[in-house]
Amino acid sequence: MNESPRICAAFVVVIATFLFAVGGLAQESKITMTVLGFTIDAKNMLVKMNDNQVGLGVRLYDVANGMPAKPWTKFPLIQYERGDGIKVIKQVKRKYKIVDPGIESLKTGDETIAFFGVEKGENLVIAATDYKRLGKITDVPLKRDPETKTKAQGTLKSIFWSSDRKTMVLVVNQKIKGQFLFEKDYFHSFLFKKKIIRWVEAEKKEDDSWWPF
Repeated sequence: MNESPRICAAFVVVIATFLFAVGGLAQESKITMTVLGFTIDAKNMLVKMNDNQVGLGVRLYDVANGMPAKPWTKFPLIQYERGDGIKVIKQVKRKYKIVDPGIESLKTGDETIAFFGVEKGENLVIAATDYKRLGKITDVPLKRDPETKTKAQGTLKSIFWSSDRKTMVLVVNQKIKGQFLFEKDYFHSFLFKKKIIRWVEAEKKEDDSWWPF
């Protein structure tokens, strides 16, 4: 029996699969993250993900490092269809004992300090103001496209707090506009105390720029 037709057909399938896979990589990627609540000790948080390539899902995250909780086999991404979101999220919250709904706010509980992001060089500066002074919490490095070297645009999208206001989770969005758009949210967490803010008095500025850091 002549095997040539079968070999040719298999080759075509392999090539088609390869081209599909390559094409799948070369497209817009957008991943949005939202914190849905915390465990009672605020060491873990439940995160809702909306990925334009993967779909909708929820996953348990480690608050300390802002990454999916390990082992990943025990805490996998749980996907769901849009109409099933409320039911699935309720079940997962019960499973992982997500008892603290948390608070979303760009201000402290007493509203005396507000937070915002400012791009400077290779970083997004996470800044604060008490409406009299400027302060700084940290720098978040901005990513670059490995091929084009285009730097990401960074934005402090939101802050989620544990209900006791001791834990703050920054949601930083990074967007790279190249041939194909890449956009993703990242988490950066802190045990919040006002003393972590490094305040700079206006009169101590060493140059004429409005931003002292």
